[in-house]
Parts: sequence; structure tokens; C-alpha cells
Amino acid sequence: MGLGIGGFADGPTDADTTAGEADLEIRTVNTQTEVRPDEPLQVQLRIANVGSRTATQEVALRMSESGDEQSPETVATKQVEVSASESTNVSLVVEPEQLNPGEYTYAVAVGQSSSPKATGSVSVLTPPTFELADTTENATVVRGANTSIRAKMTNVGAYRGLQTVRIEVDTDQNGQYSGTETVNESVFSLASDQSQTSTATVHTADMDPGRYQYRITTENATATGTLLVQQPATFQVQNTTAPANITAGEIANVSAVIENVGGVSGTDNVTLSSDSTNTSYSRSVSLAPNETTTVSIGANTTNLNHGTHNYSLGTDADTDTVSVTVHDSHFEVAGLVGPNVLYVGDTAVFSAEVTNTGDITGTQTIQHRIDSDDDDRPEAYGVDRNVTLAPNESTRVRFEIEYTVTDTTEYPVEPLSLQTYVYGIYSQDTRSSNAMSVKPSWAKDGNGGSDSSGDSTSVSDGDRASLDEITQDKYGLYYHEVSSETKHQVEEIHERQPFSDGLAAAEVRTREEIAREKYGADVKVGENFDFTGLGIELQQKVEADFDAQFQTESGDRIESWDELARDRYGTSYDNLSDSRRANVRSTYQDQFE
Repeated sequence: MGLGIGGFADGPTDADTTAGEADLEIRTVNTQTEVRPDEPLQVQLRIANVGSRTATQEVALRMSESGDEQSPETVATKQVEVSASESTNVSLVVEPEQLNPGEYTYAVAVGQSSSPKATGSVSVLTPPTFELADTTENATVVRGANTSIRAKMTNVGAYRGLQTVRIEVDTDQNGQYSGTETVNESVFSLASDQSQTSTATVHTADMDPGRYQYRITTENATATGTLLVQQPATFQVQNTTAPANITAGEIANVSAVIENVGGVSGTDNVTLSSDSTNTSYSRSVSLAPNETTTVSIGANTTNLNHGTHNYSLGTDADTDTVSVTVHDSHFEVAGLVGPNVLYVGDTAVFSAEVTNTGDITGTQTIQHRIDSDDDDRPEAYGVDRNVTLAPNESTRVRFEIEYTVTDTTEYPVEPLSLQTYVYGIYSQDTRSSNAMSVKPSWAKDGNGGSDSSGDSTSVSDGDRASLDEITQDKYGLYYHEVSSETKHQVEEIHERQPFSDGLAAAEVRTREEIAREKYGADVKVGENFDFTGLGIELQQKVEADFDAQFQTESGDRIESWDELARDRYGTSYDNLSDSRRANVRSTYQDQFE
């Protein structure tokens, strides 16, 4: 009958006073038009006794489902006693368990056999009822990325209600859900026909590739699904090959099979690098899951020394290494022989021993170079020899060159001024260099030239040379023609005479020339020379070399650590205690204050 537990059965009344059925009349009926299923239905009546005697009768409430009015059920009754000409209020109550949600028609009757005196309708509302739907759009994710599980809740009941939604992922894949596997829990308050979505973000960085069950639960519904975590595109390097032996200058082709062992397509850079160079080579590769391709990258070996070199071919996820042996010739230059002093017009002879220390036969052009523009870098000028040598074979390469001070010679050599030059013999791999002073031809015999006044002067081996003789020998200029900086340095050379045995004025080098030519100091020709700008250790070396060019210490403007140590303590600087060394260094610095 659709009325829950059911109605009340009709039965006889036990009233002592009776009256005709027409004596009691229903004047008003009040009830709810709708009621929640957890609430009682109350029908309020106003009953009047229109007779002349006290009357007692049964008032009955009968209900039927809408559309089934032919089979009403009595769901509530009450015995009512009303005095003559009086009225009374009557309340009939239907408990919640007697009615199911739905539409009902009711009728109220006085007396067991009477016809209904009042009728109406009432709705028992449907309680909040929540439908759960898994609306996850994509349950497949690449490991490391985040994905979302979504659940849609809809209240299909007749009025607002609360519902809790819990989303869980079986991250340990043990078939159970623990509290730590809850990724989201939300409480929704939804009106009738209202929907809302619960979203849980799943972080997959710590999840191994595989399938994971997830569950969405409410108080009365459950939905399950599978989350697929895929291996990212992972490029493995396999079967790496390279030539075992190669000649320097050839391209070393390193090849490997690249396979994407991940679960999705991807793109990666395949990079070739070597522990012998700072250069790397890259190539972009795109592969579908389980797809392979062969990648070959060539490396330039021109600048590699002969020997074994390791090459690494790698991706973001994997690297493989192979070895390549580079064979090359290597021409070492040693044993340089050449003049310390060259007199204009003489033929200069230069030679050096050239040895192939490589492991294959090679041919190279051996050059003679000279720093003709004072930039401390000897330049090639077409004087060279082609030399072919087997491994460990040596030969002495010899150059005979006539230098002049004018540009009239047919030999392709630039004219040289009267000064000191750096020269050397060069292979493609190494070099050997030295310094050479160019003097006028008359200086060879010790017979005159002219100074600025036209008087005859001479340069002698033991006697003191004049300022003009020194500048003529060293620079081909008179003293008054050189710069103030050069004058200052020439004056010190003049004061320090006599020179050491065998040295001519042109061969005596200033501190600046020693620092630049012998020790490679960054001292440009023509710039003011700051001796204290050199490193303190280099200062000692330069000063020792400068002093060695003279027979006495007379006129010495700078005393080295060693000179100060011998003057004060009678021994070399290296033999002093730490405290005495400190005193010597302090005294040394005082010279420049």
C-alpha cells in the first residue's frame, strides 16, 4: 500500500455517551502541505457538537497514495467527547515511519461508518539523496607530473543536506586504503538538484610506474578507478661504437643506438663530449615508446695530442663512453743556435734540432721568425723549410739570412733597426726563441761613427762608453734623440760601467728588456716601465740578470734581496732566518719609497 508500516485498523469505541453521527461536525482542518520524512504529519481539527447532548465519537484520518484513492488506509484515530453546543480541538499525528516519501491524499471522518467530512493532499519529501559520479578526465599520467581525480556530487533529494566525499589512492598497491593514502576529504552542503565537484591532486614524483587503484566514497556510495602512472620518456644509450684509431685532423664518428624505454613519446638531446676538449656536439632526437634510432656524431680531432682520448655519448638519463686513439706527428724544436750580436751586412746563421716525438710520420713547415714590430711576438716572413720526419727521427734545420738596415735587398727580409730583437725557430707544435742585438757594421771593428756634434767616438771593450755610443749601439740613435724613459735607463747602464767581459754596449739589456724578452712580462715597448709593477719574485730575477752585466756594483740604483743580505749579514738571502728575511724585504721596499 506504500504507507510504510501501515495504518490503524478500525475498531469499536468505548465511549459511555453516544450521540447521533450528525451531532459532531468538523469545522476546520489544518495540516502541512509537505513534510520531511523524519518529521511527523500533524492534522489539526476543530470539531463542534451541534446536538443537545454530550457526544463521543471516533475521528479517523485515512490516507492513500495519490492515484490510488480507492484503497485508503486509516493511519490515525482518536475518541472525541464534546459537550452539547461546545467545540474542541483535535490533533491527529502520523509518525514518520508510517509514511514513505511520496504524494498522498488524506480524508478525515467522524464516526466509523461516516463518509469523509474533509479531504486534502500532502507531500512527504524525499530526503537529501546524493548521487556520486567519477568525472576524472584522464587517469593516465607521466611520472613526475601531477594529475587530478574528480568526483561530482548531486543532491537529488527534495531539500538541502550535508555529505562528505573522501578520495583515496592505494599508493603502496597492497589492496587496502590507509589514512595516509587519503588525498582529499571534503564536506559539501547541497540544496536540491545542486551539484559540486571534489578534486584531489595526486603527486606522482615518488610513485613507481604502474597501475594504482583509487576509491571515492561518500556515506552511502562508492566509486573506484585505476590510475596509470607511466614511465617518462627515458632515452638509453646502447651499443656505442667509435674508431679505435684515427689520425689527428680526421673526424671521429661516435655512434650509438638510442632507445626510448619510457611509456610516452619524448624528445631529448644526445650529446657527445670529451675529457680532452671543452667542445661538445648535440643532436635532438624524438622517439615514441620502445622506438630506437641510431645517432652518429662526428668530433673534430685537429687540436688533439696523440694518445688515447675518451668520448662520452649521453642523454639526460644515460651515458656511455668509448676510447679513441689519436695518432699524430709532433715536432719538438730544441737546441736553438744563433748570434747574440748581429752586425749589419753579416749573414746570420740560425739552426735548431727538430724531433718528431709523435707516433706517425709527418711533414711540417719549420719557420724562422723575428719580432720586427716590437710586439714581443716574432712574425713569420717567408723564411721556412719543409721537413718530413718518421717517429723519433731528428734533423737540424738551418737558416742563413742576410739582414740590412735598408729595404734594398732582394731577399724577402724586412730591414732591421739597431736594437735588440726576439727571434725563434717554430714548428706547428713548439718553438725555441732567444734575443739578438743588431749593431752597425763599424762597431764590429771598434772604429768610429759620428755623434750629434760631428766628433769621432769609439766603443772599446774595457773603457767606458759614452751615452751616445750606448744609444748608437743599442738603438741606432744619438742620446738626445731617445725618449726620456730610455734616457733614464741608458744613464743607469752608463753609470754601471765597465760591462762584464765580452759584452758590448748593444748587448747590455735594460731591466725592461730583460723582463719582456727573457721572462715574457707584459711590458710594451714605448710605455713607461714600472719596475715595482712586476711580481716581487720576478723583480729579484730581473735585478740579478741586470747586475750580472756589469763588473762592479758602482752606480747600482736597486739592491736585490741577495745583495742586501750579503751587505748586512754576509750571506745569501736563502740562508737567512725568517726574521732576517723580513728585515731584508722591508729594507728592499724602502728603496722605492
